[in-house]
Amino acid sequence: MSVLLPNDFSSWSLTEAEVLEGSILTITQKQVIQNQLSLVAAEKINLQFDPESPEGFIQKEASLQGQLSILRFLLEASDDAQLQLNQLVNHSEL
Repeated sequence: MSVLLPNDFSSWSLTEAEVLEGSILTITQKQVIQNQLSLVAAEKINLQFDPESPEGFIQKEASLQGQLSILRFLLEASDDAQLQLNQLVNHSEL
């Protein structure tokens, strides 16, 4: 059972099963995240360098890269959690 841990940030003590279950995205959630990933990737590809504001370009590119990274992370974490949960279920059936 999840328990709220007292600290500066909200965090929960979760069982392994709770972490896996909470990491698995629905098909629709995966589709929405994939659409967001595509939009951000297109924005990054079309980003134009502004010689009058190189710092602004670098910041925007870094922001877009960060968004791409977190969106990929969420999709990969979901896939990994699904595999681990399937392995646990298959192992317990033996």
